Amino acid sequence: IHGYNFVSDTYTVTPDSHGTHVAGTIAAVNNNGIGISGIAGGNAAEGIDGVRIMSCQIFEGEDGSGSGAAAIVWAANNGAVIAQNSWSFPLEENPGLTDTPQYVKTAVDYFNTFAGCDSDGNQLPDSPMKGGVVIFAAGNEAKSMGYPASYTGCVAVSSIAGDYELAYYSNFGDWVDIAAPGGDAMKNQQVYSTIPGNSYEYMQGTSMACPHVSGVAALVVSEFGGQGFTREDLIGRLLDTAADISLTSVEMGAGMVDASAAVAHYGEDLPLSLIHISEP
Repeated sequence: IHGYNFVSDTYTVTPDSHGTHVAGTIAAVNNNGIGISGIAGGNAAEGIDGVRIMSCQIFEGEDGSGSGAAAIVWAANNGAVIAQNSWSFPLEENPGLTDTPQYVKTAVDYFNTFAGCDSDGNQLPDSPMKGGVVIFAAGNEAKSMGYPASYTGCVAVSSIAGDYELAYYSNFGDWVDIAAPGGDAMKNQQVYSTIPGNSYEYMQGTSMACPHVSGVAALVVSEFGGQGFTREDLIGRLLDTAADISLTSVEMGAGMVDASAAVAHYGEDLPLSLIHISEP
């Protein structure tokens, strides 16, 4: 199942620059001599496949929109275990919003409980993980709030620039779980990724930070996933191995997502080239 269009209520997904840019950060094919490398894009030269993406379209054109909550539930029912969400309820368009709507919370809770599982919550034999992980962009209003990302059932991602400082637009707060590179045009630093038409473009936003975390999550599941591997195991790997970048006073999560540390086999003898070394 490759995806669904929740705007037109069909299986026809329409290419869009924002969604394609996000997808490229996660899964653009690696080592093929073309364009960019996705975080979980496999290795074309060695015949190693990358992560599989299910495109659940909830925006189409300027005005078309569908239900993000319905997409999250549908994804769980169709085999996804990681829900990458580069969308939010913009605060300026929802001035009365003071919490994540209950129907979105219900969808997130459903994904967390039943992704990779049967209707009783038991892990399916061919599932890489028991339960799901819902990853959300924190939002781009430079506010100390953000919905749905601030809901406790989500992994909330803030955006940092190339100097490890919080990007000027990123929402922040003690509800943020982890930071990732999202670009900062004020510093001439943006994220380069795929767009429709076999092309590439620079963009910025927590939408660009979020797929960095989702890509690392996919790497972790590909390395450690299987019977007995749980959503708590994945979240622990992501947060416990985050790199300390406490260079500012605002809250932006446990640190910067760290792919090499997240997939390291601690306590095992590893080649020197695979040992994660940090500056003191």
